[in-house]
Amino acid sequence: MANSQGRVYRFGSPATLALYNSAGNLVVTLYTSPDMESYDLTHEADTEEVRNSSGEVVGHITYNNRLTLTVNFIPAGANAADALKAMASPDANGTCVITGAPAVQCGPYEDAINAPGTPGTGPGGRWIYAGGASLKFTQTGKVTGTITLKRYAGMGTTVTGGATTL
Repeated sequence: MANSQGRVYRFGSPATLALYNSAGNLVVTLYTSPDMESYDLTHEADTEEVRNSSGEVVGHITYNNRLTLTVNFIPAGANAADALKAMASPDANGTCVITGAPAVQCGPYEDAINAPGTPGTGPGGRWIYAGGASLKFTQTGKVTGTITLKRYAGMGTTVTGGATTL
């Protein structure tokens, strides 16, 4: 356990992630601290500048508020089979429920990282997994993985379970 003299610092990256496939079925619950090495939270929005006939900016429009969370993890388990399962990722348009992270205000979210809930219930909605997970294997070190997740303010708590097949 870390401690400090002087100023107080945030330390560590606690959280548990539960990944669901696009049908809303649990794929794996994994990446608990300390196996979660880090996560990077980014608030983004699309912007437009409104210009007058002289080309001067007279207005600024933002829309499509969203958060992107990039999670770096070490697949681990009680045995080799469990560690192998921890390497799984859902299919594209899967979802993720995150619990246990510190409550951080970011953009339109009072608790930007945590998205608790079970399929169809919320609260907080879910993170969307659009694909792009990666695993890094080395000759001498641990396997590390990265998964990128998104939340959109306009979707509110409607992201609760499986995707709709069109």
